[in-house]
Amino acid sequence: MLNSEKMLTAIQNQDLEQAQKYFEQALTEDDDQTLLALADYLQSIGFYPQAKEIFLQLRADFPEVNINLAQIANEDGHIDEAFMYLDIIKPDHPDYLTALLVKADLYDTEGLTEVAREKLLEASQISQEPLVIFGLAEIEMNLSDFQAAIQHYAQLDNRAILEETGVSTYERIGRAYASLGKFETAIEFLEKAVEIEFDETTVFEVATLLYDQEEYQRANLYFKQLDSMNPDFAGYEYNYALSLHAEHQTKQALRVLQQGLSKNEFDSQLLLLASQLSYELHDKKAAENYLLKVLEIAEDDEEALMRLSNLYLEENRFEDVINLDRADIDSVLTKWNIAKAYQKLEDDTKALEIYDTLIVDLADNPDFLKDYIYILRKFGYDEKVKTFADKYLQLVPDDNDIADLREQLQ
Repeated sequence: MLNSEKMLTAIQNQDLEQAQKYFEQALTEDDDQTLLALADYLQSIGFYPQAKEIFLQLRADFPEVNINLAQIANEDGHIDEAFMYLDIIKPDHPDYLTALLVKADLYDTEGLTEVAREKLLEASQISQEPLVIFGLAEIEMNLSDFQAAIQHYAQLDNRAILEETGVSTYERIGRAYASLGKFETAIEFLEKAVEIEFDETTVFEVATLLYDQEEYQRANLYFKQLDSMNPDFAGYEYNYALSLHAEHQTKQALRVLQQGLSKNEFDSQLLLLASQLSYELHDKKAAENYLLKVLEIAEDDEEALMRLSNLYLEENRFEDVINLDRADIDSVLTKWNIAKAYQKLEDDTKALEIYDTLIVDLADNPDFLKDYIYILRKFGYDEKVKTFADKYLQLVPDDNDIADLREQLQ
């Protein structure tokens, strides 16, 4: 038995000390072809130091192993060393094409996608092998040159590429067309991809596109398929609920959201939509609880604050509205609701303070102007009332109440 074979047997028996002894004997006693096969296998199972030692020993007679050395150097994080090995493979070498592909991959990994594209273009001049064209198509996608990507993907046999790389060219073409705004064509290709092989991400993509195109029934069929085949798929519940809601299936939409929240109770997007749907189903308590949960967990809780202030104001819970007041509120609508609550509790001075801070942002909102006019009138600020009444009547000229008030002041 050859030393290489003995080494592999020792590795299988997890006797690494003995394996190393056989390895050292193989380096001096086994023939070159046996050592090449051993190095390839060692590289494939992650024994990089031993594989590298063999390749270094043989590279004078087998320059193609510089590609293997480059791959190992890359695995070890030595990018410059990897490129050094690849540069040894010259254009007249039979493995130059492989070296170009490895270079392209390294450049892409380093974020130098344009340089990677140049290497792949050079490779495509040497060979039209499917993997070369596929690599070029992938690079074009990464560079957002979607039309070029489509042209490259279209040259490939979808089933062959899918079998070799696990990537559907139909799915890629569909995404490229979607990025170009050609949604109907995108949907056709994505549906083709799903017909050939079920893929959760592709199903989600086509369902979302159909929802965006307001084809809710078809969208819901795909969302339901995803829900049945892989209910653990991350993040589909929000779009599925929106699509169900668009079809007036509010109860079912809420159940989908609750399913999502059972997996991640801290998803503020799901909580906000669950609150909205609960409100539509006349369950105001549940709507409130979802919003309170958002206030507990979300860094940006402005939307929840605004909705909660609307809910409390509608239920005449003015103290609860005021309890939402704090210094860092950005939403002018929330502040306006708080001002209204102060008015209802007859604290007009505090209410006017807030109105005065909002007039710049809401100067063109007729409803706000009307509220502001009346509170200014209450404090006897007639000149301000005239100014804002004139502005209001430009927006709502047929409001007789404000017109009469303006006439009285004149």
